[in-house]
Amino acid sequence: MTYSFVNSSDEKFQQVTNSSFQVNAHLLAQAKAPRLETKTVQPASAQIITDHQATTVNNNIIEVKPGQKLLYDLGSLYVGRFSVDCSATGSPMDAPLLLNVRFAETRQELDVDASQVKSWLPLSWIQDETLHVDLLPQQLAFPRRYSCRYICLEPVGQSLKWQPQFTQPQFTAESAVLNEQVAPLIQAPSWIQQVDQACVATLRNTMQYVFEDGTKRDQRLWVSDFRIQARVNYVTFHNQTVPKRCLYLLGSFLDEDGRLPADVLTRLPQPVADDLFWFDYDLVFIMALAEYVSATADHDTAEALYPVAKRVMQFIESQLQADLTVGPRQDIFVDWSTDFDKEAAVQAQVIMAVTSLIVLAKTVNDPDITHYQQLLTRLETSTRQVYYDAQQHLFTSGPKQEINPLSQVYMLLTDLLTEPEAQQVIDQLLSRFDLARTLTTPSTQGLLAEALFKHGRRKEALSGIKHYWTGMLKRGADTFWEVYDENDPTYSPYGSILLNGHCFGWSSYPAYLFRKYQVNGQD
Repeated sequence: MTYSFVNSSDEKFQQVTNSSFQVNAHLLAQAKAPRLETKTVQPASAQIITDHQATTVNNNIIEVKPGQKLLYDLGSLYVGRFSVDCSATGSPMDAPLLLNVRFAETRQELDVDASQVKSWLPLSWIQDETLHVDLLPQQLAFPRRYSCRYICLEPVGQSLKWQPQFTQPQFTAESAVLNEQVAPLIQAPSWIQQVDQACVATLRNTMQYVFEDGTKRDQRLWVSDFRIQARVNYVTFHNQTVPKRCLYLLGSFLDEDGRLPADVLTRLPQPVADDLFWFDYDLVFIMALAEYVSATADHDTAEALYPVAKRVMQFIESQLQADLTVGPRQDIFVDWSTDFDKEAAVQAQVIMAVTSLIVLAKTVNDPDITHYQQLLTRLETSTRQVYYDAQQHLFTSGPKQEINPLSQVYMLLTDLLTEPEAQQVIDQLLSRFDLARTLTTPSTQGLLAEALFKHGRRKEALSGIKHYWTGMLKRGADTFWEVYDENDPTYSPYGSILLNGHCFGWSSYPAYLFRKYQVNGQD
């Protein structure tokens, strides 16, 4: 069975079809994993915390007394594995050591009581560990992989006669591009350089065996996140292995109707398609494949995966209404917001997907290209008739003809409008909506900036990026977050910031926009 996630529903997951995703073993065999690079990171500082008061310590061996915690700060957020040597000091060790450990991406996470968190997500994503250590001294080597900057060690209910002491903390960071360098934007203003550096650090951490959406959670390959991350990679690390693997992984799984999975679980012994489907993610796969071929000129991959893209488009066409509109659907995501009707945004994605398929069809010399060209023309005509309100200079969405910012952003990314029409829509978009408040995901904020850049509104695009992304920097970010609401820094779609990702691939998009639109000292 295949399910779709509906955020506005209490049940969250709703069955879509009885069919399941089937694996294409030949394509899956082409999904070659990269070799991860590693390096050893020593904490930049250590603090003893007593009654919420922190004292910096510079000793190589740090004793932790009853009621105290030891906090290591790596200096930046990394992904990898941690070990530390532990011994006993004082009287003979007359009882085991009970140790609580929290691995935190941000300092704010250290103050959250995990026992009070209620969420529809599995709480096992919270990076807390409890260890019983019977004998000391020994090295405490944590087997799990963590995404963190801060590591907090808290002995619990310890003996009054002896204390644990810690030395030789070591974090082994890992990434497919850990040691690769990216040319800095030295001609750009300092704020752009700062945002860019954090974007690159975010992408670096999420480039593991695949483009992981988040390094703390979910640690898997999602179609839409992958497309954003890959576009940033093409202008920064220029890595071909990871995006190629991702495309083959996604293309290896189809159901009998032509659906692709929304995500693939890649940390299992063998990659497995999740039983989750979103209609708009199928559209994104076609766009991502075309962008990969354009960036790499890898025609072998184009030839291998074009039949998958074509089969997906056959499914998409079968789902459209008689007037070639998407119509109301429950199996779409687009953005975390539950406040907006998303039909028009998905309609724009249909146009972009067909446009991408035409590019691919040219690459592989598909004689059916004429069909797709005719489909695009009919799609654009129908979309203007159904969704575009020429009097208001805005797009409407859904049966209630809702006007919302998502619709405008996605439609502006197509070539549906004349340039004067696009400028009128942008004027309405900027004046009518509080975009910093209503668009709380970096993915949609990045697409908003792209739409503004695309139509020559450079000043407004950079202003939006500066406001949103430097807002995270001011709150201590050294990598960028899954969600950010400047009016509520504790906002979470999941009920707690312990479950939010603070190193999330889709937030790295400004690094792509800065290079594509050639920001410089004049900006």
